Amino acid sequence: MVVYKKVEYFSKKRGLLKQISKITIVFGLFIIISATFMRQVVDCIKVRIGERGFVFLIELILVGAGFVFMIITIRNYPGLWRTVAIGVVLCVGLIFVWQMKITVEKIHILEYGILGWLAGRDLLGKEKRMVKVIPTIIFIGLVSILDELYQAVLPYRYFDFRDIWFNGLGGTLGIVLYSLGIVK
Repeated sequence: MVVYKKVEYFSKKRGLLKQISKITIVFGLFIIISATFMRQVVDCIKVRIGERGFVFLIELILVGAGFVFMIITIRNYPGLWRTVAIGVVLCVGLIFVWQMKITVEKIHILEYGILGWLAGRDLLGKEKRMVKVIPTIIFIGLVSILDELYQAVLPYRYFDFRDIWFNGLGGTLGIVLYSLGIVK
């Protein structure tokens, strides 16, 4: 009986990363694989609408993503104070990203913020336990490091520790926003 409980405990512990949904894994892989073509896509968009138009487009997408996130979160009826907290964190995050000079870094924050939110949804569920937050952050860090290692082998891209930091920051922002939206 005791042995069975230990096996069950360890199987639940190891199964934590198996709880990541297919959409989260596919989105993480898309982030990594898109390193091969995203620079060309960005350059093509810049040629069509100009540098200022591209910056405006990215900022519009950021605000739109924030708006969509607020709608998704408010649908769960988190209460007034939690909604205000989510709005404050979202506004602080948007202001921080808005101040960034390098537009590509804004994209990093957005894509890893979405990945953090998705991973938080998969791994945290309705719980806010630190034990489940740590694997979520590890997952974001792993995707970020794999992304940068993949870029290191591409002839027109390079490995940058700063990107890992921004990716982690975006993922953490997504996790925090998801955690604030959890209603038990």
